[in-house]
This record gives sequence, C-alpha cells and structure tokens, in this order.
Amino acid sequence: MKRIILAVAAMVCTSGFATTVGLSTHPFTMNKSVVTTEFNSYLSSKGGMGITAKYFQRVNGKLNVDAGIGVTDGERANRLFAGADYELFPDYGRQPRVSAKTILETMEVEGDRINSIAIAPTLSKGFAIYGKEAFPFVALPMSVGLNTDEGTYETSTALSAGITGRLPIRGFESLVGNLETNFNLRNSYTALVMGISMPLQ
Repeated sequence: MKRIILAVAAMVCTSGFATTVGLSTHPFTMNKSVVTTEFNSYLSSKGGMGITAKYFQRVNGKLNVDAGIGVTDGERANRLFAGADYELFPDYGRQPRVSAKTILETMEVEGDRINSIAIAPTLSKGFAIYGKEAFPFVALPMSVGLNTDEGTYETSTALSAGITGRLPIRGFESLVGNLETNFNLRNSYTALVMGISMPLQ
C-alpha cells in the first residue's frame, strides 16, 4: 500500500489546470488575503476560453493556500480546485525559492467528471526590472486524473512558466498581475493565463 501511495504521489497536476502556480510564489506579507480574476485561453486540444475566480491566503512564512472556480467554453466546462504551496528553500541571495505545490481538482471535460491530484515542484526568483520588482517562476506539474464516469485514470506532465509583479501603472500599484503559460509534455495541453489580483486589507 505504501508503494502505491508513493507511486501516485510521484506521478501526481495539469490535466485540467490552466493556472498551476498562479500567485503561490509571490512574496505577499504575512496573513495576506488576495482575490484574483484570471482569463484562461486553452490553445491545444479541447481548446476554449474562460475565466477563473480565486482566493489566496498566505498562512505563514512557508505555506500559501488558494481555492477557486472556473468556467470555460469548449470542452472544458467547469472546474473547482484547491491548492497548497509549501516553501522548501527561501529566495535568498543567489538561491532561488524552491517549493512544492499540491493541487486537488474536479472538472467536467466533454461531459465526463475528472478528479485529479497533482504536485508541481517550483523554482522562483525575485528580480528588479527597470526599478520594479518581478518574480518569474518555472514549475513541472505532474498529475493523476480519474475519470469517474469511465472508471479510468491518466497521468500527465507539463511545463509551466510565468511571472508575477505589481502593476507598473500609476494609481494601480496595489494590484498584482500574473502571466503564466502551460506547455504540454505528456497527455496535457498548452494554455495561456493572464490575471489581476487585489490584496485585501
């Protein structure tokens, strides 16, 4: 049983996720709550466009959690998800931030209900660009998705890359923007995500 659990955990994210990392690597202050609206565009098979609403909470210096709901036209109708990102090593000096994000998701694809569990090892690093802070990241999401209607499962792997940062627009500096791309490596898809987030006081 231990070997089965470890194997599933090792294979375990993006069978239906357009956003994998999102704001998980952004260095918000302690106990900060954030609401996000994202535009999703699936560029490969089962394509379509949609929107996602998310809630993010920084629990402590190492743990961030998020949850949300998304709707999409095309073959990906809807999805519910929750994730938790745990920092293994901080962004310090030349060392990048290293974390692992786990994700639980349920979604409807072509009329079938797919439930998935995932893990996304992530590297991120803060930089100053033209005097503004930006936080690029790269992740390798892996997932196991169970089709509850057919009783089958499928593993998938993708490459996710993106960047977060405060919007460099006068009057909107408190808003945080994120841009993320997802590239298919195996049984996944290609997608582009753009989001705007508002930290809550």
